[in-house]
Amino acid sequence: ERKNERKREREKEVLGQNCADYCGCEVSKMPFRPDATLPGALVTEDPNPPPKLIIMGGPGCGKGTLCKKIVDKMGVTHISVGDILRQHVEDGSDLGMQVREYLQVGRLIPDELAIDIVFDHLNRPEVQQTGWLLDNFPRTQDQVDAMMELQVIPDKFIFIDLPESTLLERCKGRLFDPVTENIYHETLYPPPDDEAVQARLVRREDDTNEEALTRRLDLYHENIEGVLDYLEDLKREFDGELPPDELFRQIHSYIKPDAPLYAKASEIPALVSADAVREHLTSRAEETDPVAEETSADMAAAGGEGE
Repeated sequence: ERKNERKREREKEVLGQNCADYCGCEVSKMPFRPDATLPGALVTEDPNPPPKLIIMGGPGCGKGTLCKKIVDKMGVTHISVGDILRQHVEDGSDLGMQVREYLQVGRLIPDELAIDIVFDHLNRPEVQQTGWLLDNFPRTQDQVDAMMELQVIPDKFIFIDLPESTLLERCKGRLFDPVTENIYHETLYPPPDDEAVQARLVRREDDTNEEALTRRLDLYHENIEGVLDYLEDLKREFDGELPPDELFRQIHSYIKPDAPLYAKASEIPALVSADAVREHLTSRAEETDPVAEETSADMAAAGGEGE
């Protein structure tokens, strides 16, 4: 028993140091997942369950490159509505024909379509086994509501922060290799000096239309605040202007299996399960629901009159 106790203390010291390095959390307030088989462990399920991750950021923030690294490192399934739709457009499918106009002019596709695509993939057995990485989903309040209704709660929420001027510059110079799926930039991250690679590089259609690009940024800013507010307790922000390797190192330290469940201490009790997160978010929504507040006030007034 003393040996196990010493082991737990060493694990907390290591995890606590990692966390303090990146976000300055109060370790004593955080749930840990070092080994669920040890006596007194806070988490009793599989110590390394399939990861459930969300990554968000403006167009051009580097999500594509980061997602590829996360998939390579952790084996999760990357689910990007935009990538799925662009593939349909390239294949000339009926769905591709329907959404082509949305992509060309920088409009968001209907929420119902985005929700259907995401949950179709989440329900696949292989995805449930590997875990998932949702790329820029949810993007609207309706999509957040659908996630809550269908009880899809992420373990970690990665948010890449960049100023709009930088996002615009990155999109304009972005290049894509359809063979390796690597993403480059004309000046910031140039492609290799290889004629075969240079010949096959392409630009995304919605990056070449400045009006569409501006509209995409406007829609992003218009919708993101509501999403971030709702998922605030799960969010960790990262500086998108960091060198790519350093940015990924920090993100991996946050999402790796033996990291703390959440990246920062909170005023609320530690949330150690999806059910706890769901209950907290639901109660918080009820607290700020003006209809519920008015109803409570009316009931209180009616009770006072009855007395």
